[in-house]
Amino acid sequence: MSLRLSPCLQLLSLSALLLLGPAAEAQWKWKDASGKIQYSDLPPPSSVPDKDVLLRPPGARATVVPYGSAQAAAASAAAAASANAATEAAAKKEAEQQSKAKKEAEQAQAKKAAEEQKLAAARAGNCARARQSLALMDSGMRVATMNEAGERSFMDDKQRAAERERVQGIVKSECR
Repeated sequence: MSLRLSPCLQLLSLSALLLLGPAAEAQWKWKDASGKIQYSDLPPPSSVPDKDVLLRPPGARATVVPYGSAQAAAASAAAAASANAATEAAAKKEAEQQSKAKKEAEQAQAKKAAEEQKLAAARAGNCARARQSLALMDSGMRVATMNEAGERSFMDDKQRAAERERVQGIVKSECR
């Protein structure tokens, strides 16, 4: 079920919102030192006397300590210390997060380097075996292979040329 307002009520509501302006959202209203009315969702500065605070949010108490007294100084110091502690805690938490992120990045980089080193070692082994096979193909010696039946058979010239081409491709890809 939706609530529908007549056009007249809609216009009246909109007019009221426009007339109230910033005061419709503000919780605090006070007169500043020059006599201008100020609106804010934050309390007025401590330099504003209590008599010049015109509107407070529900539940906010009027201050009974005049500005500049020892109690006001103690209260403002306590508030500043509380704000300082919160700022320090946030800074400490952010530093811990940055430290953790840096540590994770270093671990990832070390893992990547180890994988690259492992890959390089495998390539070096493949290269050495391929060069040995290529040297064997170029030596002119007879080369024997095992067939499916497990019997030894010697390569003919055509098979030898095909094997040499295949091994040369491996040398090109693995020996950089």
